[in-house]
Amino acid sequence: MIDQLAPVRLQRKADVEIVPTRLASQVEDCWRARCYSAGRGVIPRRRDIDPAALGKLSPNVFLLDVVGPSCRLRWRLVGSAIAFHEGADPTSRWVEDSLVPDQADIMRHFAEATIRERRPTCHSGRWCDSAGRQQVLARLLVPLSEEGSVVSTLLGLIDYAPNEIVPLRGAA
Repeated sequence: MIDQLAPVRLQRKADVEIVPTRLASQVEDCWRARCYSAGRGVIPRRRDIDPAALGKLSPNVFLLDVVGPSCRLRWRLVGSAIAFHEGADPTSRWVEDSLVPDQADIMRHFAEATIRERRPTCHSGRWCDSAGRQQVLARLLVPLSEEGSVVSTLLGLIDYAPNEIVPLRGAA
């Protein structure tokens, strides 16, 4: 029997929810520490986590504003590694205007789950390198609020070189 939690390279299928990679886990751990310090059932406030204080993770970190009742997503901050790999800095742009339609739909799907369930999500995705080859990435989203209950911002991290991808619920 194959251990469902054993690390596997995800090559044939992407865009599934995964266990956070080691890099993404560092941001999730920071978020969880703020949850416990804020009190049970309260998500951290935006001001409780400073992306610049994440040190070596900062180039891979982004913030998304959750705008209006339809929860439209706008890039507030984009780390330098993300801008480099994506070939542009989408800061202040809407997600649907800055990503190809399939990737925007995937980002929206996982953002909605993060907002609705008020929990971190981590999912795999794809990006094209400078040679046009498709590569796998891991993207983490964690919810933040202004007052502790309504999600107003998503803090994210993109791991462009995940050493491991572990699918959740046998989703590979």
